[in-house]
Amino acid sequence: MVAMLIPTLLALMQTAPQQGPVKTFGDWAVACDNVKRCEMTALQPEDGDWSDDGWQMSVVREAGPGGTWTVELDGDGPASGVRLQVEGVPAAGAAAVWRGTRFTGGEALAIVGAMANGKTAVVRDGAGKQLGRVSLAGSSASLRFIDAEQGRAGTVTAAVATGAKPASAVPAAPPLPVVPAVRAAGAPTTLSAAQLDQLWSQSDCAENYEDGSRPDIERHALGGGATLVLIPCGAGAYNFSSVPYVVTGGKVQVATFDSPPGWTDDGPPMLVNAGFDAKSGELASYAKGRGIGDCGSAERYVWDGTRFRLIEARAMGECRGSINWLRIWQAKAVPR
Repeated sequence: MVAMLIPTLLALMQTAPQQGPVKTFGDWAVACDNVKRCEMTALQPEDGDWSDDGWQMSVVREAGPGGTWTVELDGDGPASGVRLQVEGVPAAGAAAVWRGTRFTGGEALAIVGAMANGKTAVVRDGAGKQLGRVSLAGSSASLRFIDAEQGRAGTVTAAVATGAKPASAVPAAPPLPVVPAVRAAGAPTTLSAAQLDQLWSQSDCAENYEDGSRPDIERHALGGGATLVLIPCGAGAYNFSSVPYVVTGGKVQVATFDSPPGWTDDGPPMLVNAGFDAKSGELASYAKGRGIGDCGSAERYVWDGTRFRLIEARAMGECRGSINWLRIWQAKAVPR
């Protein structure tokens, strides 16, 4: 019996999404997803300075031997004429000025090289007035993390951990997982009063509301005769929780996921600020760590006819000003 179970257990382990970790180095957070696309984003300095600058900076590197760089600036400022300069590098590098808010190719490569040795990235307008500053403390360690995660340490393609090995020594990007998705269609099933009472009781969500004050439930057609039912389960200042059920052929079951959403603990799955897009068939959960949305976790799923499958996960563990949550998992949904 044990021998018969081993292949099944291995298959489950292989299909379960293995999300990448989010690391923090100084004033930067960095993460790589399952296909080794890596991204790092600036955080507000730990000492609390510069909080009014409103400028953010992110860096992306694609996987594989020819993995390209993208550098982006985002902040309150003019639509054009923005200039970027890195301070704290040798004189030749410090003299370099880049114009724009999005950089690729050779420009992005040059900026990354300056970041690895610099102290601050300064954003100015066309007249030279300073618009904002981005701390580069920890950016070199974040770049080194990317070098290691993408298997390029010791090669000529590395940003920090450079070596003599050729680009061909860098492994190719892992294949993007493919997830079957049922097309959302039809009309959602109508639930009887008895079924609704059962769901409120089974989910333990009724205790969050006074008698007669329960909010309306949500029902969405998933396709193939299945209906998604979202039972409201409490709300705070900026997060609204709900427990998902699936109704098929009159039978009601707690929805299952290949990767737990939101604040799921030991009980039923708990979605946060849930939303269902009937056009794409995607179910989303978005849990904010605080009101301004600079930390938390977010997931997107599709229905495969049996359970909800994760197609994207993002996370930001540091509540330090970045609204750019880092992607730690991705998959391709293929309608069937």
